[in-house]
Amino acid sequence: MQRLRASALVLLTLVVVGCGGAKTVTVTQTQTVTAPAPGLPTAVALTHSKLLAAAKSGDYERLRPLIPAKGFAYTYGIDRQGGPIEFWKDFERNYGQSPIAILASILKLPYTLNHGLYVWPFAYDKRKSDLTAYERKLLGPLVTSYAGQDYYGWRAGFTPDGKWIFFIAGD
Repeated sequence: MQRLRASALVLLTLVVVGCGGAKTVTVTQTQTVTAPAPGLPTAVALTHSKLLAAAKSGDYERLRPLIPAKGFAYTYGIDRQGGPIEFWKDFERNYGQSPIAILASILKLPYTLNHGLYVWPFAYDKRKSDLTAYERKLLGPLVTSYAGQDYYGWRAGFTPDGKWIFFIAGD
């Protein structure tokens, strides 16, 4: 019992000395962190996380630093003056659909690994007839992005080293 009291006294002394008599203030900061999907290489998970945050902001300019200077596909036609950002803004004005909002929504879905590329959404390489009821529910309105059996909706792809190489829709 005396040994227990001595230990408690030593502990109390260390706490008081460690505090130095100064007032201790605890600051709590809340941050939401999305865990990377299982199986993603670290570089892909990092790019995905940055891209999702930028897309969720709704600000196309936040996407700009994430778009590679070369080797990025955003249209099946010729490259647009102003690049992908201007193309997506024009698309939004002309068709009433927001590519940046679509990007945010597809990046929240599961991915697929197709020919060495990490592609969102998972429907990219799934035939419509192979979708389960759960997968149809996950896709929500994107389920209408099938032409026949093939998915032609918006999709985003990354190389295993984390390079974002496309965000495109269509054939």
